[in-house]
Amino acid sequence: MPQFGHTPRRGSHHARRIGRVLCSLLVVGPLITTAASQQAEAATPSAKTPITRAWALQRDGQGHLHVVKFGDLGAARRMSFSASLASPIEADSVVHSMVDPYEPQQWALPAAGFPAAWGTTTGVGVTVAVIDTGVRKTHQDLVGAVLPGVDLVTGSGDGSNDQNGHGTHVAGIIAARRNGVGGVGGAPGAKILPIRVLDGNGSGFTSNVAQGIIYAADHGARVANLSLGGSTPSPDMQQAIQYAVAKHTVVLAAAGNYAQSGNAVTYPGAYPEAIAVAATDQSNNHAVFSNFGSYVDIAAPGVGIVSSYGIADNAYAQMSGTSMATPYAAAATALIVAAHPNFTVAQVTATLESTATDLGAPGVDPYFGHGLINPAMALQGGNEGHGYWVVANNGRVRGFGGVKTYGDLNGVWLTSPVVASTATKTGKGYWLTTANGHVFAYGDAKWSGDMGATALWSPIVAMAPTPSGHGYWLLGRDGGVFTFGDARFHGSTGGTRLNSPVVDLAPTPSGNGYWFVAADGGVFTFGDARFHGSAGGLNLWQPIVSMTVAGNGNGYWLVAADGGIFSYGVGFHGSLATTASAGTFGAGVRIRAIASGNGYYILTSSGATFAFGSARRYVAPAALGGTAIDLMLG
Repeated sequence: MPQFGHTPRRGSHHARRIGRVLCSLLVVGPLITTAASQQAEAATPSAKTPITRAWALQRDGQGHLHVVKFGDLGAARRMSFSASLASPIEADSVVHSMVDPYEPQQWALPAAGFPAAWGTTTGVGVTVAVIDTGVRKTHQDLVGAVLPGVDLVTGSGDGSNDQNGHGTHVAGIIAARRNGVGGVGGAPGAKILPIRVLDGNGSGFTSNVAQGIIYAADHGARVANLSLGGSTPSPDMQQAIQYAVAKHTVVLAAAGNYAQSGNAVTYPGAYPEAIAVAATDQSNNHAVFSNFGSYVDIAAPGVGIVSSYGIADNAYAQMSGTSMATPYAAAATALIVAAHPNFTVAQVTATLESTATDLGAPGVDPYFGHGLINPAMALQGGNEGHGYWVVANNGRVRGFGGVKTYGDLNGVWLTSPVVASTATKTGKGYWLTTANGHVFAYGDAKWSGDMGATALWSPIVAMAPTPSGHGYWLLGRDGGVFTFGDARFHGSTGGTRLNSPVVDLAPTPSGNGYWFVAADGGVFTFGDARFHGSAGGLNLWQPIVSMTVAGNGNGYWLVAADGGIFSYGVGFHGSLATTASAGTFGAGVRIRAIASGNGYYILTSSGATFAFGSARRYVAPAALGGTAIDLMLG
């Protein structure tokens, strides 16, 4: 990473000069090693690998096709399925991704979750300014990605004269094209605006850097990458960053590489208007060289990073430094901007930070800031919803977004854990219920009775409100239904021998019926509830844990413990099973659809909530102190 130094420029004025490039260059040239290739091959099934998995297509009542997967080919063929299967059961064959040659060595891409984000956007339409040593526009990985920029070192040129290599490396981390050569960037659809402020030695002047920031803001860059820094603050530099932020440019800067040599506070990263980026290694540990301190905002991969290099059109290098971490954070920022072009700088920053994967000490810390960038999480959700509550088995209730918490059971001695909850029609109250049937009311929720004084044959697993909000149903694991207030009994499976326990209940919009679902995917309908399809009888990889119904009652979604979604009569908006790092948040617990039916939330046992479709994602509150068991929408 370049460093601001103290060497005065010759002449009558005293602009600070930027010192040498500090990122370490490990390898230049061909990088794919035999060991790496063998490791990559071993992780992927070959055409000779025996196939035991199987799949088929299932058609729901609305004519939509769904992929159904089976864990065992022979068993699947021996089983009897409904006529809803739209194709024969077949073996699951092997396909291979068409990756660029160096992509298997780019450990940072999957570690930070970039591939899972590309299904939403690759950064098309976003310009990222690389304020550095220039960017070689003819490099084979950047052809077509580099816009005409400016050379503030010579005073003429378009910024493509990279005599050092560093700027081209940074640009490749951001936007290298997936084109069959080299590697790929974190935002391979973004454009690069090259702004040359450092010479062939990686040195330059503070005044040029400030001018480069202003140029970026004036020429349409929504993101500016500053993989440089030094220990001397500059008020004019800070003012230039403030100018850029006011023009909707997100500025990211390296935190510094001085942790082992004094850990001097580094600027411009330390300015509050900039996002300071620390570096992590392949094990998600803090890189030993990476600065730490209260000004660190976010972390990104920065050790052994393979990318394009500026000495030739086909040159590549493996480098380490916060210079490498910053462009990964800039790429994640570009994806957020592409997905939400009307977001302000504050909204982009909040999204980047609130969706980061927490590392180190819980919460914000001086080594990782808010945590490791997670663009797949950052791209989740839209703009529908007012907030939601997450409930833990200890009775604690935490609010997200604009909802208010009206009380909870935290600290109360319970004879049975809390297992379910439901909000009132107004969103100004809610009920909690325990496994033994005790119901607790908060806010404007009216207590209408419970099963707390009755010996139950089977524990309570779910509850749901009536449309009026003046009553509720409780559901037992055996399918027994208990009604309170104006809730009406429409039937149950209580006393019936089930293949799998019941796990969740959803009422119809009229309140004159309800559905519930069993762990094997079987759906039961009562009253005016219509059957739209089920996963019952299929050999599921993971058990079903919850269901939610569209606002018009014309379909429903089921969610499995791995976050896999089954949709019947309604649209598919995404699955937790394909979200990067989702498994680190625990098993799926509940699914809840927003009122429009254009999205839903999936809650995991850790309390992490994933938004899909147009459901709005909110910043997580404090820890629950227990296992998450339910989600209520406000």
